[in-house]
Amino acid sequence: MTYARQTGIRQPALRLLPEGQRAHAAAAIMVAAGFLFDFLTPLGVAAGVIYTIAVLCTIWADKPVAAYNYATAGTVLTVLGFLLFHEAGINEWIIVTNRGLTVLALWSFAFMVYRQKNIQISLEQKQNELAAIQENTVDGMITINAAGTILSYNRACRTIFGYSAEEAIGQNVKFLMPDPDHSAHDSYLKNYHSTGQKKIIGIGREVRGLRKDGTTFPLHLSVSEVRVGGQVLFSGIVRDISEKKRAEAERERYIEDLSRSNRDLDDFAYVASHDLRAPLRVIDNASTWLAEDLADVLDEDSRESLQLLRSRVARMDRLLDDLLEYSRIGRKSDHRYQQLMQGDVLMQEVLMLVDQPDGFTIRIDPAFKNIQLVNMPLKQIFANLISNAVKHSESGTGTVDVTLQDAGRNWIFSVADDGPGIEPRYHQQIFKMFQTLKSRDRVEGSGMGLSIVQKHVQQAGGTISVHSAAGEGCEFRFTWPKQQLATTGGT
Repeated sequence: MTYARQTGIRQPALRLLPEGQRAHAAAAIMVAAGFLFDFLTPLGVAAGVIYTIAVLCTIWADKPVAAYNYATAGTVLTVLGFLLFHEAGINEWIIVTNRGLTVLALWSFAFMVYRQKNIQISLEQKQNELAAIQENTVDGMITINAAGTILSYNRACRTIFGYSAEEAIGQNVKFLMPDPDHSAHDSYLKNYHSTGQKKIIGIGREVRGLRKDGTTFPLHLSVSEVRVGGQVLFSGIVRDISEKKRAEAERERYIEDLSRSNRDLDDFAYVASHDLRAPLRVIDNASTWLAEDLADVLDEDSRESLQLLRSRVARMDRLLDDLLEYSRIGRKSDHRYQQLMQGDVLMQEVLMLVDQPDGFTIRIDPAFKNIQLVNMPLKQIFANLISNAVKHSESGTGTVDVTLQDAGRNWIFSVADDGPGIEPRYHQQIFKMFQTLKSRDRVEGSGMGLSIVQKHVQQAGGTISVHSAAGEGCEFRFTWPKQQLATTGGT
């Protein structure tokens, strides 16, 4: 309730109207008064002045076009006054001139009011847009004056600090800071004003914030200096980085866990390389000595058992080799992992590593001679994939095609055979460690060849896939980033 209502004082009806309606009411009253004065003073001077004032009143109207509306009304009434209130004995040219000047003044002022009103509306719209942007931006925005007093405080700040705009505006900004910044902030401002030395202005940095509930938290603060009409203001953008800091701490923990896991893997590789091989060598040697020493007394079953024992020792030794190879992928310093060589030379060396039966044909794409490839691990990858195709052939004969495609930043390599193929339900299983689709008594192997291939490809940033069906052959296709290395040459 207003003071006037409390005391019983009656307010003028005009004051009860909104500003835009008051402008229209005042202009209408002025127009009516002007028409009355036109009757009393037929020269048209007083009426013209009043009509002009009515047009000027529309500066407070809501719409710019109101100025033209009242200029039109004033023009009509000016002409109507000339026609209705014309008196004989007065110089007609004086009357016409006065009324012509009135019409000219009406439209001149209407144009100025219309233009000024449009400028005002445009400025108000831009101010509203800026205010809306500031109020609804994701980051907190605070504006302070030279003394540190908060002038503006947006919605995001309410979420970040817990204070409402009413609680914050007018306060010194240091109340949002814990010590030591709380105690030293005033001296920061005084030092900047006296020396011009910038410690945070124009430079974003991490600081601590103080919430309404008393808790402190990390935030990123960037401050810029703004000069408005000779007044120095400081605009700060604040962002709560609590979640980011928690994520960083979590990432550091994961990195430490991964490092520890890698160290454990290194320890395992060392144990597998030394401690496990020693008893295997003893078993292999002992079985050989037994076979030699007891050659005259061993029957056929005993000799087969000793041979089976030695084959299992050899299988375990190969398994250890593959485990060591798998654990070292991505951490080798062998110069061959940085050495480029001609593609056709690389494939010739691959074929020397493959046990190729007489009934097998291995065809290498001629395009290999036009490119350079990294020596390792591509040599091992191709050798594993081609050997796999040969090893799993049920007839002992067949064809293997090794081709390539240029895919811009990557090479796409393919190793395809016409063997028995792989059922789709096993396509993911074959890349797992120790997985074989046939008994190791039928096809000797550790079950890690494709796991090693996949890890090498993924470590390089490529992908590998299998395309096959039972009885339709098998194609392994993998992408490999093009190498841009300095060392070139053969082996």
